[in-house]
Amino acid sequence: MDDDGELQELRWHWGEAYLIEYFPNAEKWIAQRRDSHATLRADGPDSLLDAIREDYRRAPVPRSPAGGSPGCRFTG
Repeated sequence: MDDDGELQELRWHWGEAYLIEYFPNAEKWIAQRRDSHATLRADGPDSLLDAIREDYRRAPVPRSPAGGSPGCRFTG
């Protein structure tokens, strides 16, 4: 899978809890918690996935009610 595919895969599974980006010039993968804005960094998508899973295991990110986006004032 290419970098864009990996990025979309991470966002699909974890995008409700984390803002996830890839910066190709720096070759860095970043995930920021939507609740505390704490930032996780990794050199690759698999490493970022491991970091997200460990972070979420320690402290799950609250999900918004009614399926709305966290931080968004509109729901549905």
